[in-house]
Amino acid sequence: MVRKGENIYKRKDGRWEGRYIKGRKSDGRAIYGYVYNKTYTALKESLLTIKALYSYNYTFKTIGYKGTLRDWATCWLTEIQGQLKPSTYASYTNKMIKHILPLLGDIPLQSITTDTLNNWIKEVETRLAPNSVRIVYQVLRTCCAAAVKRELISETPCKSVVLPKKAPNNIHAITSKEQKKLKEKAATHPNGLAILLALETGMRIGEIAGLKWQDIDFSSNVLTVKRTIQRIQVTSGVNRKTQIIEGTPKSISSKRTIPLSKNIRKLLTTQKQKTNGDFVLGGNKPVEPRLISIWLKKICQSFHLPVIRFHQLRHSFATRCLEKGVNIATISALLGHHSIKMTLDTYVSSFMSEKRKAINLIS
Repeated sequence: MVRKGENIYKRKDGRWEGRYIKGRKSDGRAIYGYVYNKTYTALKESLLTIKALYSYNYTFKTIGYKGTLRDWATCWLTEIQGQLKPSTYASYTNKMIKHILPLLGDIPLQSITTDTLNNWIKEVETRLAPNSVRIVYQVLRTCCAAAVKRELISETPCKSVVLPKKAPNNIHAITSKEQKKLKEKAATHPNGLAILLALETGMRIGEIAGLKWQDIDFSSNVLTVKRTIQRIQVTSGVNRKTQIIEGTPKSISSKRTIPLSKNIRKLLTTQKQKTNGDFVLGGNKPVEPRLISIWLKKICQSFHLPVIRFHQLRHSFATRCLEKGVNIATISALLGHHSIKMTLDTYVSSFMSEKRKAINLIS
């Protein structure tokens, strides 16, 4: 269905598409941009906002941009929505609404300076850990870089911002003794399969939740990580709610094939005989990652084990690999890291024990 005169169209996939002119070629022909939304009303609102920005500042360069950071951030988020994974877009939006706009949103974009941002960072540091501050800052930096590209500001105010130092990774692996006990208890628990998968494959919680039977090749004894399940925050006007989504893995390298141990193959075979549906853990629909975390907590409580966070199981898998002498490149590939450097940075404390062994061997 076409809404005449509005450049708004109903797509075959059910979404609404809006078109706007974001610039001109040297011969005067229009360069179009596109925005998308599930509802006509929300799409129209976004399209009117972004059209106003471009007609006011981009097409007619005689007047400098007078909008606030909030004005530009609204347009920027609308423009990039179709380019990002839903989880990434939700993360950007959440950080913008929670940590950036409350303090900076009403300042004119052209008035924001490096000093403004340094003061903002000091304020945010009182509420967030150093690594979280850096992540939030990256969203603002990307937003400002887009403003420079659109010629709304001449240069980014982010150039000389002073960021807090990176804090070391505080997620530690459980000990070999704790792992052995946890595996024994999980093997006897009706919801223990998720815990054992994490300990013996290094998969992330969302990857385990998204595992389907079609991803497992019992003849070759391998499973392939193809999807992830996440609960993301969705903002619609004044309403903020969450929803479960099925998406692609974290990165290209996260799409990986993992060999199955004899133990995991046996457990999966038993699970397949007991369940119906596409998903290994959820049947006809995926189990929520938050529920998997609750399973782990209850198993720990039932058997009087120390409290363990689910992501510690992935770290424990990597640490056990290190202790057994598995090379770094193989560990990195099994974990789905985009580089060996990331593996080294993440498990620096575990590598320290290996360094000590090396020194003791040659001294």
